[in-house]
Amino acid sequence: MENHDRTTDCPVLADTHCHVIEGRDGYGDAGAVFTRAADAGVARMLLAGSTIPTSALAVATAEKYARLGVFAAVGVHPHDAASIPSCSVEGKGIPPELAGLASSPRVVALGETGLDYHYDHSPREQQKEAFRAHIRWSLESGLPLVVHGRESYGDIIAIFREEGASETTGVIHCFSGTEEDAAFFLEEGYYLSFAGPLTFARNEGLRDLFRRLPADRILLETDSPWLAPVPHRGKTNEPAFVRLVYETAADVRNVSLKDLARTVSANAARLFRWGDPCVGREAGR
Repeated sequence: MENHDRTTDCPVLADTHCHVIEGRDGYGDAGAVFTRAADAGVARMLLAGSTIPTSALAVATAEKYARLGVFAAVGVHPHDAASIPSCSVEGKGIPPELAGLASSPRVVALGETGLDYHYDHSPREQQKEAFRAHIRWSLESGLPLVVHGRESYGDIIAIFREEGASETTGVIHCFSGTEEDAAFFLEEGYYLSFAGPLTFARNEGLRDLFRRLPADRILLETDSPWLAPVPHRGKTNEPAFVRLVYETAADVRNVSLKDLARTVSANAARLFRWGDPCVGREAGR
């Protein structure tokens, strides 16, 4: 395989999904984590909420570290769907205390939301209702969705069709579906994001799928503190490690790291509307 350039002209790496929230998940000092990410060339990071309290913490953390390119997504993970009674089977809508968080200028997406049938921490019907509510919220607000799926892509696709999710946009984060699943989401206008599993030896099928995706619809992430890429697998993940995902991704697609970084940076800027840091650098701004 070609020996690709491992340097970039400017810090254009984006970690489009992480959970580095001040004082939680072992990140007592989030500032140190974000500084290490900046030193590794990461110019944009998206903190994803998973509950109302963690969404509020994500917003506060993004506002505190705005100078380091930190942004937030607010929403309720399918594991915690049962924690928002207004999204129960009998109820509907997004709780006001969650909806209000989206008013922060650092909030660029809604989520993460979706369905997770691996653990079933919340009843599946409540997961579905919460997911539907997030899609409607996206349609109303214009903010893109961050969608989580595990052993549930069939129902996610069904809900997409029923709720008209093609009228909004978003990303299927840490994608692990089939080629048919990927084709559906691409047709709906969504992006597909890949994390540490892209570097795992057993995931040749995932790499093959990633290799054939259109360049303008791919994103890369860490999902930290989980899913650390090789050679850190099994350890606490952090945004600085996203560079390892980029290096594998560049090799898989047979492009330079610099070119892949620019592509993903542009894709993320288009989806989240958070500005492309490389454009300013290259223009001399």
